[in-house]
Amino acid sequence: MDIDVMRTAMLNCELFSGLEQNDLGGLMMSARPRSFLDGETIYSKGDKAAGVFALIASGKVEAVAENGFVVAEMRVGEVIGEVGIISRQGKRTVTVKVVGPTELLEWNIKDIQESSPNFVKKLKELAWKRLKNWYE
Repeated sequence: MDIDVMRTAMLNCELFSGLEQNDLGGLMMSARPRSFLDGETIYSKGDKAAGVFALIASGKVEAVAENGFVVAEMRVGEVIGEVGIISRQGKRTVTVKVVGPTELLEWNIKDIQESSPNFVKKLKELAWKRLKNWYE
């Protein structure tokens, strides 16, 4: 994945706003780029989350309920998988599928929690906010 695509996606995400350049650079270095084709499943409801979350760097994804209903569409600059990090069961709460070619930047929270504690705190706050919005 092109480094400019990575940087642009991170800078367009509120979660990364306010980070120092060193922190942003460290997160870029620890990111695992992943590419998906149209229709691929990133993860399924019930999958083990294992502390992994991702930022959409290009493309679009849909969160799909068990009945096939699309509960959310997420685009460049949005985070996926953060709810699995705070879940007691540590499992995915929805199935996430790709719509068109999509690139993600993926992290494991265990790899960044010591070097970026403020970022991890913001990530968990985002997860709680998203959960709250689902149940309202």
